Amino acid sequence: MTATTPGIAPPLHRGRRFRAWTLLNWVPIVLVLASLLVTGVVTVRHTQALSPLDEWVYYDYTLKIPSQGIVHRGETLGKGALEQMSCFGDAYGRRGDPCGSDYSDLSRYPQGAKTSADIYPPTYFAVTWAIGEAIHAVTGIDFLTAARLSGLFWLSGGVLVLYLLLRRFGVPKLVTLGVGLIVIASPSTYWSSTYISTDAPVLLAGAAALLIAFRAIDGKGGGWWLVPIAVVCALTKVTTLLGVGLAVLILLMYALWRRGTEPLGRDHRRRLILIAVVSAVAAVAAQVLWIGVRALIAVGPAIGQGVESAGPIGVRWLLTMATVFVDPGPLLFAGWNPGWRLPAIVQLPMQWLPIAGVVGALFMATRSIATKAFGIATAVSLVVFAPLLALAMSVALGGVYPVPPRYGIALIPAFMTALALIVRNRLATWLLIGYGAFCCVVIVVYAILHR
Repeated sequence: MTATTPGIAPPLHRGRRFRAWTLLNWVPIVLVLASLLVTGVVTVRHTQALSPLDEWVYYDYTLKIPSQGIVHRGETLGKGALEQMSCFGDAYGRRGDPCGSDYSDLSRYPQGAKTSADIYPPTYFAVTWAIGEAIHAVTGIDFLTAARLSGLFWLSGGVLVLYLLLRRFGVPKLVTLGVGLIVIASPSTYWSSTYISTDAPVLLAGAAALLIAFRAIDGKGGGWWLVPIAVVCALTKVTTLLGVGLAVLILLMYALWRRGTEPLGRDHRRRLILIAVVSAVAAVAAQVLWIGVRALIAVGPAIGQGVESAGPIGVRWLLTMATVFVDPGPLLFAGWNPGWRLPAIVQLPMQWLPIAGVVGALFMATRSIATKAFGIATAVSLVVFAPLLALAMSVALGGVYPVPPRYGIALIPAFMTALALIVRNRLATWLLIGYGAFCCVVIVVYAILHR
């Protein structure tokens, strides 16, 4: 007989526990591994050319974190970013002074080499710099690639929280797997998680806000975490607040429709309303504070973001904005076609599956009041949130700013949850899994064979 130390399980028992834990949690394990594989392979296979989606100014911001912590409105990009553009360029080729020069003729660079990343607080860039430095120190790879690999952590966190959200709704594991694989394989993930991009944390933020809202609805506690989440979102990227806004709307709708019913007591209903209101106020206050700080530390005038519209804000413009999250939708990321170039017919389900889910969610009122609030609030967000965000950005930045579809990434967890809730049979489940797995394989194979 083998003696064992009290309180420490024998190796055999630990092995059984690990196997039991693995069998219980195999779906999130597979999703995290798929996230690491797909985004990891794609990222390390990228060239040194920068993404056309503002990676140039994001790279500059990340490089400046240890020396100045923040970039200022009107600030000139540093030598590291100028050298990257001169030597490697972006999707439009090399621009600026010749590689190896002193990079002094700033007029030869886009935007006169002035940053447009000053609109962002340093939150995302500080995390990206820390992760990038750690990866660079351990592996020795160049800092740009190391910083890009930070997207692995944001995406893994996002799919894990999405899994928890779907579990709350009782979604079968196989359906969760299919939904998660589609998110991982989407162009949205390609552009936000394999380059330095402020869109990287948005999926995680949207999923976390929804999960906390439903924990509050279920009376499981932790609802007040929505307040700090709202503040962090406001101090990361304003588009993350779409996820917070949806969570707030769900809480308010649920509390309103449960008025005078049991077992929800009056105190619980008031608590939900208070959480929603305080979270919304905290988010707005944090964003207003950042706008004030940005103006206070400015060293020059703001430059254009390159997306301004010449037309006035009117009914037609707002109606156009109302369709942004429908066509092509946030999963397709404004229609940008990444290097692996899936045929349009293969990408098409990524546009219409989430929409089908949202439409289907409108007919879920008979399931529960919580599901009814979720379905209607999600449908409202699909057509109302983009115009509201466009108005807010236009007022805050001074101009007319249309909203691109990628600004709806925070709503992807809600759209995909709605999709998961309408999948009712085995055939549909396996079609989801097969479609998501096929797209993941194509992306990895293309990344390996091409550079």
